[in-house]
Amino acid sequence: MSEKGKGEPLRALALASSISVEIASATVIGFFGGRWLDSKFQTDPWLMLLGLLLGMAGGMWGVYHTLETFRKKDKG
Repeated sequence: MSEKGKGEPLRALALASSISVEIASATVIGFFGGRWLDSKFQTDPWLMLLGLLLGMAGGMWGVYHTLETFRKKDKG
């Protein structure tokens, strides 16, 4: 293995774990935030669903941002 490719498996593992954590954490935060708002405003289950969707969207945005960062490091 060349010196340049030595860290590639670890880099791929870091990328995969980063993506997993971003999606999971944003979704869980959105879900529980929505449930908390539902309990405050008695709107079951609408704000929980909205929080879940916003959390998933935020997770996808985070994945996009992470992938762009890794892509820029590959070029530069």
